[in-house]
Amino acid sequence: MSDVDPLIRREMQWMALGVLENRDLAPIIIAKVRRQRIRRAIISSIAVLIIGLVSIGLFEGFKALTKSTNVVLDTASQSLGDNAATQQVIQGLISDYPITWEQSVGDVGAISSAGGLGDTLGGLTATGLKISWERCGKGQCPVTWVLSVINKTNDLISASPSLSVFTGHSPLVSDSRPTTVIPGGTALLVYSFPEFQDSLETSPSATWQWNWYLSPLR
Repeated sequence: MSDVDPLIRREMQWMALGVLENRDLAPIIIAKVRRQRIRRAIISSIAVLIIGLVSIGLFEGFKALTKSTNVVLDTASQSLGDNAATQQVIQGLISDYPITWEQSVGDVGAISSAGGLGDTLGGLTATGLKISWERCGKGQCPVTWVLSVINKTNDLISASPSLSVFTGHSPLVSDSRPTTVIPGGTALLVYSFPEFQDSLETSPSATWQWNWYLSPLR
């Protein structure tokens, strides 16, 4: 029996006899072994198919998770605050009309000194300012301000940067934008003053100043 199929040989050994009640058991054993092999082949094929489908599902899920994580990290690298703009980082002063920095804070509730571009307050450094002007009276008014700040520290910083607008060195309005910035991250803070168009009369010779400072977090 050295050349007999191992499964057949095992079955024959279990039976201990090749003949039972005048009936040859060999065909029965061979048929049984054949069924076992077919069943194992089917089970193996199904197992391979399931493993393949699970692997594909895990790969697609991991790829989707990686993409989602990259989007989240990219957003977080800009800012964790709700007031961060989605545009690119601003460098320097971008304005169609001249504007200067005012040293006066202009708000008795400030918890820091006044700052301009390049100044650091509470761990946040102002790197850029973009101003959008619109028609106001006989001149133009700086209606929208976008201040770019960066966290150069190794700590998570939560602050409420405020921006003040002056004309002729007289304070007009200030507004705050609470934000949280991760280490090495940047935030674009948008300040809008649409009331300028409705209530402010200016002339082409009007002078404009600004500064930013930190307000208490609410």
